[in-house]
Amino acid sequence: MDRNIETVLSYVNIVDEISGFVKLKKAGRNYSGLCPFHSEKTPSFHVNEAKGLYYCFGCGKGGNVIGFLKDIKGEPFSEIINYLKKKYNIPLEDSKFYKFNKNAENEAPVKKILNLALNFYYENLFVYISGSRHIIKYLNERGIGENTAKDFKLGYAGFGNGLTALLLNNKTDLDIAASIGLLIKKQDGNGRYSDRFVNKLIIPIMDRNGEPVAFASRLMPYGSEASSFNAPKYVNTNNSEVFIKNNTLYGLDKSLPFIKKENAAFVVEGYFDMITLYSKGVKNVAATMGTALSKNHIINLSRLCDEIILLYDGDKAGINAINRGMELFAGFMDSPDKNIYAVCLNDGSDPDSFVRKYGADSLMELISKNKKTPVDFAFDYYLNKLSGNPVEITENGGIINNMNEVSALKKKISAVREVVPFLKKIDNSIILSHYVNLLANRLGLKENTIREYIYAKEFSGPGIYSNGGGAEEDVQVSILKEDLNIEELTVGKIFCDLLLTEYINDDIINEFSDKDAVLIIREIKNMLKNGIKNENVNGIIEEIISKTENNLKWSRIFYSGMLSPENKTGREDFKKLLIKLKVNNINKACGGLLSEIKSGLLDDRGRLLKLKELNRLKYISGEFQRKICGF
Repeated sequence: MDRNIETVLSYVNIVDEISGFVKLKKAGRNYSGLCPFHSEKTPSFHVNEAKGLYYCFGCGKGGNVIGFLKDIKGEPFSEIINYLKKKYNIPLEDSKFYKFNKNAENEAPVKKILNLALNFYYENLFVYISGSRHIIKYLNERGIGENTAKDFKLGYAGFGNGLTALLLNNKTDLDIAASIGLLIKKQDGNGRYSDRFVNKLIIPIMDRNGEPVAFASRLMPYGSEASSFNAPKYVNTNNSEVFIKNNTLYGLDKSLPFIKKENAAFVVEGYFDMITLYSKGVKNVAATMGTALSKNHIINLSRLCDEIILLYDGDKAGINAINRGMELFAGFMDSPDKNIYAVCLNDGSDPDSFVRKYGADSLMELISKNKKTPVDFAFDYYLNKLSGNPVEITENGGIINNMNEVSALKKKISAVREVVPFLKKIDNSIILSHYVNLLANRLGLKENTIREYIYAKEFSGPGIYSNGGGAEEDVQVSILKEDLNIEELTVGKIFCDLLLTEYINDDIINEFSDKDAVLIIREIKNMLKNGIKNENVNGIIEEIISKTENNLKWSRIFYSGMLSPENKTGREDFKKLLIKLKVNNINKACGGLLSEIKSGLLDDRGRLLKLKELNRLKYISGEFQRKICGF
């Protein structure tokens, strides 16, 4: 193993790093959580802190912290090494396999451009204040003081092409800056560029580590652009290799520790909603940046906490946003550990204006009293949606709003039609029965009527977190406790102690019928023969496993052994295992001989020879079994 990798692994705590992406719970000597690489309801993702390893028994992904970060962040190996070096101040040097670049930014031109832009906009707002007083005034009017603005590294894009000049002076690739949306390439054939953002408030968008990945610009409420009817209020930089909008939550770099501490997250729509709530003390909050709530947003948050609360505007747009997002939560409906709620603010307020007007305590009180589960929210919304007028329903199911019976019937049909598609996504029959009963009672209908309507219509299938095939597999922490055959068990023991292969000679290896097992054993023996030590070889073992036909099975066996607290096997016990393998094969041969003898197809001489061979094998088997007892 490259010495730089060994150095990095010795400095980095795998639990600390993975905790930034997965809510881990102590489970014996390991930690467990929901896998970030596939959708699941039951945790099958395990981390062993002492050994610096992780493995998911659901999807088969596993490895060390470097591999985890590489996969979860989608960045190249060198970027991960540079990130860890910077974060933990790790001393690295050139090696045979990895040349450490003293100027790490040269390896990441996009990140260099983003950091230059961050400093440029920030200084325009807080250093060269003569041109940005109107921005400071606007922020103050919105209740955002200087300290808060600095904390979120807000900035200002002034007039002219200052950013273009700065990037040019720093010898960056202006084509890259244009591709990520910071510059505009002029169509004059001269290859000239100009700043994309002019006289705009700039809101940096950070990753979980506080590094800039994108920028949002806000149109000022005055000036020529503001008077344009079609001018969008917010404009973001483009998706790039470091930024995907529907996979990013604004403010998570600041709120992450508070979300984990409170085990709950508030989700708002806008940048200022997040900034205001955070600055007023509601710190476990993140924003979707004006986009619709996505599956990735929910998955990312669900792995950090057990309670998610959608907190959107009280106007029609906010209500519709919640209803769009509700369907994404269907997979959590039957999860005993996850709670999903929705809250709409009254009087048309957004979270920003509500907190500034009434205070954070009033917001928390409103949430406590009005948060509802997804289906309950959908019920209330659709049952009260009729030409903008609320609908009152009596205890016996009658609708009060001076409507005739035909109108009342139409309302009931409309309500059922709106709610049923969401009910259809509930794949837990007990929960479905509960809500069918609730809907029937509220509308004054029979349950069978609603059920007939549900199953008569063609709607989409199970929730987004369902595997589509019934109950999810309950994977044990250690696959070695499963019913493995003796060859698989033998290889599992070898994975835990590679030197056990010393007891396997050519005669013994011929006892194995599993081609994968033979391949693994031979490869490990060759590896040890070539002088590779019996430590720091996880990557090599993974490479060997990748050559097998059933690599998922062998990966599970390998990682279950490595994650097990007691993974060492005594030499004598291993010898017994090899003898049992021999005995099993002898017993199989005896079974074959006995079948031939009983078949009636042999003549007397053939039958006699088979009986002698059978007795010989039984004797050998007995001797081996006595040898096992003698250990």
